[in-house]
Amino acid sequence: MEMTRIIFGFVISLLTLAGCSKEEELPPFIPWNPDDQEEETISLDDATRVMILPEQAGGKVVMVDEPTGRIAWEWKPEDSGLSSSEAKWFNLPDEAKPVLDKTCLLVTASGGGVALIRISDKKALFYANPGGNPHSAEILPDKAIAVASSTGNKLTLYKYDPDSPYVPAPVETYVLPDGHNVVWDGIRKCLWSASVSTLYRYSYDGIDSENPLSQTDSYDLPTGNSGCHDLQPVYGEDALYVTSVQNVYRFDCRSMAFSEVDCFVKANLKSISSGPEGYPTIVMRPTSSSWWSAEVCDVAGNRLFNRIGYQIYKARWYVDNPFGYPDGQTL
Repeated sequence: MEMTRIIFGFVISLLTLAGCSKEEELPPFIPWNPDDQEEETISLDDATRVMILPEQAGGKVVMVDEPTGRIAWEWKPEDSGLSSSEAKWFNLPDEAKPVLDKTCLLVTASGGGVALIRISDKKALFYANPGGNPHSAEILPDKAIAVASSTGNKLTLYKYDPDSPYVPAPVETYVLPDGHNVVWDGIRKCLWSASVSTLYRYSYDGIDSENPLSQTDSYDLPTGNSGCHDLQPVYGEDALYVTSVQNVYRFDCRSMAFSEVDCFVKANLKSISSGPEGYPTIVMRPTSSSWWSAEVCDVAGNRLFNRIGYQIYKARWYVDNPFGYPDGQTL
């Protein structure tokens, strides 16, 4: 009887090994678990697909390797040597976009500040306090910086000074109701901003001209829209994404026509961002409050990032900007 048990066990072992040697269909690979909240790090050079997240709970901007959830880069105002009073300007960061051939981030914050941060050493190459709840900024071909402020209902224009990072006052200030966004168009050499329910186009004559910006055209969103929020280039296309309180659109810059974007949720999107092949289009829609979330999803509703305790506002891919600068732009 004992010998029978031994032989039976041996046979079962052989069958198990044989079964393991066969190719089996594996479940989908999940590189990181949203329930595992330990913040691991990775070097930015080793990261493969990076999201830029203004994280308001911690008062910081983080760059996350999306496939692994690891932190590839982080910035707080004290990292740039700002004083305690200046650092307060960057409470509640709300946008951080890659500029200057991805060597810098242009950061705005509801605390009143705007800054151009060099990624390599976190130096502030430019910073100012336009106030009025800055929600977006853009760098222009002559290095001037335009800032849209929401409660300030304004668009401010600053001259970049390589010898003095802090710029105390703008060159010009323009009325922009509920300013939440601003985008440079390198093809038409103009500036775009979506305000309330209208997309505006501005010509730009240079920061030293008598009147740098002039509104030239306007395009009303489809009837029933209000509260325009995000404005972003559609990567690789001559088009812009526009979000409103009610919907999300693609604006064709040639035909000047709006079309609805297929997205799992369309109302109240705070941001939308696309990239080259292999990058899903991502959106940030509020889930835990009226303006922030702990997660970022793609347009199909798949959760790509989640971290308990995070308060994310506008999420961006860390990619180049062929819409604004087809040939790149550096300092």
